Amino acid sequence: MADGALCREPVELTGRERSVLRSVAVRGTEPELFCELEAGHGHEHATPVGGRGEEPPMWLRWWPGRRVLETRALCGAESDEGVFCRVPGGHEGGHSYELAAPEEAGPLADAGLPAGRR
Repeated sequence: MADGALCREPVELTGRERSVLRSVAVRGTEPELFCELEAGHGHEHATPVGGRGEEPPMWLRWWPGRRVLETRALCGAESDEGVFCRVPGGHEGGHSYELAAPEEAGPLADAGLPAGRR
């Protein structure tokens, strides 16, 4: 059962960020990117960029007036069911396996996240 909701703040990569990703051979960036931290967190947002399964994954982190594109290890926390947190280490808010998309959050919400790292 999900305890909280995902932030889902939308963001688009800039031309410069796309160029940096191409220069380091990161492929598979989704056309629509959203913050994957818990709703109601502080000012920092974070979304993975590039294909899932890259270790360590590339992240776009952004705050009002500032953006950072970086590699950062995953949190590494694991639920009792063996599901790993899939957001960057040191993140604000709950772990990804505790969260549901905003439309799914509520008294009967079930995160339905697959087991293991993505």
